[in-house]
Amino acid sequence: MTIEFKPSPKQNLIFDYFNDKYTTEILYGGSVSSGKTYALCALLVMKCLQYPGIRVGLARQRLTTLKRNTVSTLLKLLRDWQLSADKHFKYNQQSGELTFFNDSKILLCELAYNPSDPEYTRIGGLEITFGAIDEAGETHEKGKEIFQSRIGRWLNDKYDIKPLLFLTCNPTKNFLFRDFYMPQKEHKMPEHRKFIQALPQDNPYVSQAYLDNLDRTLSHLEKRRLLYGDWEVHDDSEALFAYEDIVYLYEDDSLDRGDKQMRLSCDIAFTLDECVFVVWEGKTIVKIIKKDKMVKTTVVDTIKKICDEYKIRYDHVAWDADGVGLYLREHFPGGKEIHNGSKPIKNDGYRNLKTELFFTLSEKVKKGEVKIKEENYSSEVMDQLSVIKHKPRHTGDNKIELIPKAEMVRILGHSPDIADAMAYGMIFHLKSGVLEPTDIVFIGF
Repeated sequence: MTIEFKPSPKQNLIFDYFNDKYTTEILYGGSVSSGKTYALCALLVMKCLQYPGIRVGLARQRLTTLKRNTVSTLLKLLRDWQLSADKHFKYNQQSGELTFFNDSKILLCELAYNPSDPEYTRIGGLEITFGAIDEAGETHEKGKEIFQSRIGRWLNDKYDIKPLLFLTCNPTKNFLFRDFYMPQKEHKMPEHRKFIQALPQDNPYVSQAYLDNLDRTLSHLEKRRLLYGDWEVHDDSEALFAYEDIVYLYEDDSLDRGDKQMRLSCDIAFTLDECVFVVWEGKTIVKIIKKDKMVKTTVVDTIKKICDEYKIRYDHVAWDADGVGLYLREHFPGGKEIHNGSKPIKNDGYRNLKTELFFTLSEKVKKGEVKIKEENYSSEVMDQLSVIKHKPRHTGDNKIELIPKAEMVRILGHSPDIADAMAYGMIFHLKSGVLEPTDIVFIGF
């Protein structure tokens, strides 16, 4: 059997490291369209064809995503290499096994964290020759460690194959940042690890039209990370929200958070900015609603409609009461009026209430207490939270305050209305005594 495969220079490094004496962990990637998944599949298939009877683990955070995306690329590669189903391989989608004619196998594994199985006992009996995790940035470190512990247990001595783990990723500030990116940057990479930074220009087969479309449609934050391979997005001591914490807002950890109270927080504006309505169940955002060019009557009607739909009491509605929002008090008695420049409620170290609300949101996001189930507006949420920063503390009274709203607008091109509405939702956790006492440490002051 003759297979013609011409890897790019970056992809070729994978095979060099596979065959050297020391490398047992390889991280490949750093952007979209760098050929990382195709390279992963090429490595797995090539070794399965070379070594009869080996067992290779192929993992990802979710099995559904693994089958829909990674396996789709794997089957495409098999077609490209003119390998036929039933003749050269059999794929059992139900069992998650792809078996080659020489009895080598690729075994599919899910690495999602399950609170009922924190030690990943479901893969405890797995015995594989080597393994790969696609989009490892999505994976919990514990899952990676347990999966890696199952490597090197099947025919390794017979074929003299190292217990190697191959990882692909986009830039993310989890264990990959700590174990690969920073050691590479500081020239402190241990001998057993290799990091191959690959960008779209390293992939000769990528479509320029596809890249142009990404350039048009990605948010500025995601463009830096996914197109330009910027690992240090949000490496800013004055930013309130770290990139990895924003991403975690959308990860469902299936924990019962106890607080089920329905609440509504609103950023009210006319003519220039949008009105934003954020529906909360406890500290989980279940709906984000945006409305353009509203007038007073439609704002009142919209809030009443949302309250009716989600069973929200009027005293559980909060809104920006500066300027145009001031008139709402007569329609929603007992609601929470927020005057951004007023005194903070719990901590006099803040310049004003709005600063306190944003820092409260920041702390709860860092702790994983705030979650977002709303599927829309994720890019806008990420962009808007990314521009929320505080000023350097050099004023005479040393009060902590946010950078001016005009500076945020300059960076974004518009007002961070969703972020504001999210911060206003924290008023309930200050005024009601729900806020847990914390010691806030500010790094870089």
